[in-house]
Amino acid sequence: MLENYSRVCLLTNHYENKDIPKGSIGYIIETYDDGAYEVEFSDSDGITIGLLVLRESEIQLAPLSTSKKQTPSFDTAVPENFSPVLG
Repeated sequence: MLENYSRVCLLTNHYENKDIPKGSIGYIIETYDDGAYEVEFSDSDGITIGLLVLRESEIQLAPLSTSKKQTPSFDTAVPENFSPVLG
């Protein structure tokens, strides 16, 4: 059983007419005794696109990415006599 606030991915294209295509990411906001889940799907601005009541077979966990952004490297060293204080 999935838990409230879990990040999930939609596995079906049955809701494309509601602008929620297969692969959409949503969050479980309610779990029901019959095994259904209410999932909220939002756009990139956080505006709700839709709320769907789904079966577990229609969704799967979608963990947050664990990949780290590459830290930029700098080719030049800071001179020893450099001072960030102006004046």
